[in-house]
Amino acid sequence: MIASLSGKLKSISKSEIVLEVNGVGYLLNVSSKVISSLGDIGSNLSLFTDLQVKDDKIIMYGFFNLIDQNIFKLLQSVQGVGPKAAISILSALTVEELILAISSSDKAMISRAEGVGSKVAGRITTELLEKVSNLNLIDTDQKIKSTEASNENLNLVNEKQFGETQVVEDTISALVNLGYTRSDVFSIVMKIKNEFALNKKNKDFTVSNLVQVALKALSKEIK
Repeated sequence: MIASLSGKLKSISKSEIVLEVNGVGYLLNVSSKVISSLGDIGSNLSLFTDLQVKDDKIIMYGFFNLIDQNIFKLLQSVQGVGPKAAISILSALTVEELILAISSSDKAMISRAEGVGSKVAGRITTELLEKVSNLNLIDTDQKIKSTEASNENLNLVNEKQFGETQVVEDTISALVNLGYTRSDVFSIVMKIKNEFALNKKNKDFTVSNLVQVALKALSKEIK
């Protein structure tokens, strides 16, 4: 198995690149985010890879880091998600955005990816929630903001422990009905939930109170 490649960037197309390693050109399928971040032709490049053999085809996929590679593999554990769809999702969303979408059950956010419908997006949010929560997404070579998203996943567990799932969900639904997206309001509501727990305001933990506090936070972010 070829785990990674390092060489010179030989050519770039819409969704593929050729990486020359010791005189051999390797064709790699990559996300549009990788394409947009590449250097000039002839520049040095290192990518983690995933080699797949399907029927009479051998296809190799390239990633800047192990995090994207792991998510690429994880997505394919969901029925209906093949490598093409997984790359499409990684083209449409950053890892942080994908984790937030899964954590907040935001099917619409995942459906932004070309070729990914609402039904498949729903399976992704349902089937990968626990796996994403337990997945080590920290790449030793790259520090990213996924820590915040991981904290949101832990908050889901805490939410159940406190028995406040319905209050949180009703608050999110109310804010979504006001025109906000689930991904926008999810992180804010979870932060407010934690603040209430830390300050022992359990009696004040109601949909009405949470909506008021969330709207104030949202109005500040918009400004």
